[in-house]
Amino acid sequence: MSLARFCRKTVAVIQSTQSVAEAAEQLRDRHVGALVVVGEELRPVGMLTDRDIVTRVVAERSDATAVSVSDVMSPRPAVAHVDDTLDQALFTFKKRGVRRLPIVDELGRMVGLVSIDDVLVLLSAELDQTAAAVRENQGP
Repeated sequence: MSLARFCRKTVAVIQSTQSVAEAAEQLRDRHVGALVVVGEELRPVGMLTDRDIVTRVVAERSDATAVSVSDVMSPRPAVAHVDDTLDQALFTFKKRGVRRLPIVDELGRMVGLVSIDDVLVLLSAELDQTAAAVRENQGP
């Protein structure tokens, strides 16, 4: 199964030059825990999470309006390719130790996002359907 079939197409993004305060507002307003930091032509250049903001800005008592996203983001994010399989994405989650993967096309432009939570929901639904089929096919 390719990632394109079930990835989120609408992704919360931010530019690296924007302030952390603007990022925090987006996180709040979009009800998400992470933003994909994008460069030219929507190419992912980093990830910024609510945890990044807490540990790298708030805990340091820095002024969130004066700190740019590029100062606190995690650069060079792990990505998945639009034609990758679910197995390949799971391997990338494990290998890179991340919870979210921007999905890019053949030119490196972002086309979606998949999270480990998305995968868990998908797999649990598949297991539920499999269990139901087994129960229905049990003999007397």
